[in-house]
Amino acid sequence: MMEHWREALDAVRGGESKYKILVQAIAADIENGSLAEGTRLPPQREVSQKLGISVQTVTNAYKELEQHGVIRCEVGRGSFVAKRVTEKVASYMLDRAERSLVDFSIARIVYTEEHDAVWRETCAALAAQPDQPWMRACRPIAGFEHHRAAAVEWLAGLGMKSSIETLLITNGASHAQFLALASLVSPGDTVLTDSLTDHGVIGSAQVLGFTLKGLDSDEYGIQPDHFEDMCANERITALVCTPNLNNPTSSLMPDSRRRAIARIAERYGVYVIEDDVFGPLLTQRPAPITSHLPELGFYLTSFTKSLMTGLRTGYLAMPRRLALRVESILRVNSWMATPLLAEVATRWIADGTAEHLVQVQRECLALRHKMVEEHLGEFAISNHPCSLSTWVGIPGHWQLDSLVQQLRHRLVAVTSPDPFLVLGAPRPNAIRLCLGAEGSDVRINGALGTIASVFRQYPQVHDYL
Repeated sequence: MMEHWREALDAVRGGESKYKILVQAIAADIENGSLAEGTRLPPQREVSQKLGISVQTVTNAYKELEQHGVIRCEVGRGSFVAKRVTEKVASYMLDRAERSLVDFSIARIVYTEEHDAVWRETCAALAAQPDQPWMRACRPIAGFEHHRAAAVEWLAGLGMKSSIETLLITNGASHAQFLALASLVSPGDTVLTDSLTDHGVIGSAQVLGFTLKGLDSDEYGIQPDHFEDMCANERITALVCTPNLNNPTSSLMPDSRRRAIARIAERYGVYVIEDDVFGPLLTQRPAPITSHLPELGFYLTSFTKSLMTGLRTGYLAMPRRLALRVESILRVNSWMATPLLAEVATRWIADGTAEHLVQVQRECLALRHKMVEEHLGEFAISNHPCSLSTWVGIPGHWQLDSLVQQLRHRLVAVTSPDPFLVLGAPRPNAIRLCLGAEGSDVRINGALGTIASVFRQYPQVHDYL
């Protein structure tokens, strides 16, 4: 099986993407029947070793195949060939589709010409400065002091009091979350989260070896009663949560529930790792859970989901007694966050660009959420006007996988709940639509109309056979 993949990679010409070639090779084997439905694909590390390519290349290929509904990835079990679609699988993988596809499957901001103009202006200003310590220094592990001072100011605007001594600059929110987890958990420990949670938490559980368990949630997020029940009956190390616009459900937790969760965590000595990457998008937000837990709370945010996707600078506020431990893990993990990006973030906070770009994003998202309401309002479970995504229930006459494949056939990519499911959690009959999809508002509106049209149709009989 892998021999065919090796031959395809050996034939790669300059400028071609190895992961794209691997995607097409695997898709071809699925289409011609060499890989039958239900076949377990080789583990990513094994493919990497046998084909002489990086694990990341294999990971990217498997992710794209999963995104297009060609394979399904099950946590703890592996990757399997999904039910075959009626069209040519390989045609879904061609580069030309990247230009014709409306991709609602990736959580990203809405880009405007203003974003490009601001970035070019900043790059010119950086290049013109004679002294550029952010490209020379390699000693300040936690981050330059003026970068951390700007971070303290930014977090204060989000309702989180912090200090330079208890704050680290990180390479985005995912990096911050991993550092927090790595400082707390040991293999075999139990960590709680939403039953539908960001896939980064699920991946961290596999890397760090802890047991991840999902909590019951409703339209307002984690239910405190279940959290308390778990704490009373099991030894819980930490809770990972996203109270502001949880991914993928976009739930927004009210202040009363946040305070209840903080009281429970304090009573049982459970650390809370609060991911507030979407918080800057909100015009009004309750105080963070961790603002009530100075000795047990880790608070993190970044700019990738509010200002600019490539601005992978994050901030991690932590309990004072754990600051040295987390800093030492940062040193081992990546030595220090990228100072250049932290410098950009610091300048944008100081001159008001950061807040301006957040406001631009709010306006763009409000318009697209209005489109969702017009086309899919009867199906939308959560459609907060400041959220990067919307959580949409699907009609009962559709099977989830068949619907995702049918939309993909019509050049619309969406995300099923599978990447966000904690082991053992029920699979909801819903999809996530990320509204930062590239394209004009007219094109996005047309794609939402396509989704609404498919929702109201009945699938072909053979989709259920």
